[in-house]
Amino acid sequence: MIEQRTFPPVKSLILLLLLVFSGAIVMGAISVFIGLLATGVSMGSVEETLSDSISNIGFLKIVQAGSSIGMFVLPALLMGVIEKHRHTYLDFRTGVNPSLWFLVVAILFFSAPVFEQAIKLNEQMRLPEALSGVENWMKVKEAEQKRLTDLLLSDTTYTGLLTSLIVVAVIAAIGEEFLFRGCVQGILTRWFKNPHTAIWLTAIIFSAIHLQFYGFLPRLLLGALFGYLLFWGKSIWLPVLAHFINNATATVYAFYLKRQGKSLDELDFSQQIPDYLYFISFVLTAVLLYQYYKTAIKQNTRSYGKTLD
Repeated sequence: MIEQRTFPPVKSLILLLLLVFSGAIVMGAISVFIGLLATGVSMGSVEETLSDSISNIGFLKIVQAGSSIGMFVLPALLMGVIEKHRHTYLDFRTGVNPSLWFLVVAILFFSAPVFEQAIKLNEQMRLPEALSGVENWMKVKEAEQKRLTDLLLSDTTYTGLLTSLIVVAVIAAIGEEFLFRGCVQGILTRWFKNPHTAIWLTAIIFSAIHLQFYGFLPRLLLGALFGYLLFWGKSIWLPVLAHFINNATATVYAFYLKRQGKSLDELDFSQQIPDYLYFISFVLTAVLLYQYYKTAIKQNTRSYGKTLD
């Protein structure tokens, strides 16, 4: 039997980046073509997609879905195929203790006030005067992302809610977790020989890639949480579930606000949460994470004959 040579992590990372860029270009073009056919949006109005037209919203959702599949889902799956004899990025055969599913749901529910506090802290961020140009650029990007989010979630029909959940929650959760936790975190773990370093570096990349700098801290913490859910639980579907719950909850609440004729700016629970609940949330989240860790240790000891590193 011929032994397969180990692929250096830096080469794996370069390969992954090439797949991401290629997937974004190819699937982006395909999704635009499908969107034009499906919605009747004219080629000349593509650049004016960010309007209040329902047909344009449908077009945008198709492009967003296709781009996400091209940038996240396909590159992650292709990495698994290309390097299947060297490394495992997405092991779909890994079993999951049913208790871990319930713990993931509980962790996301009880940690909500903690992340709301992180949002408040992040919003207070101010850069030095010397970096005012950078801060202005960040604000412009933040406004662009907010406008895109508002448009994606502006359809107040139940069909619109369903398509929003598919694009914003299902595809995003699967694609981003496959790519970041499945591939990037795996590559960085090989590179640095330290899973904790890999988890936090991946979380930084994951947060930065969204170009929403005033939400950088909460997204960084979410990314780290998803990373540890995978590291301890061993199944990629655990962080996928957590990511889905996070995105789906925000999508449904935004839909409720829109149906009430309210702005997404009201998607802010910080004014409704008493200060003492932040402490309770932090304690309960820590307890649930520890229980998740202990449950995962028992599963891994039984399945693999060893505990976590």
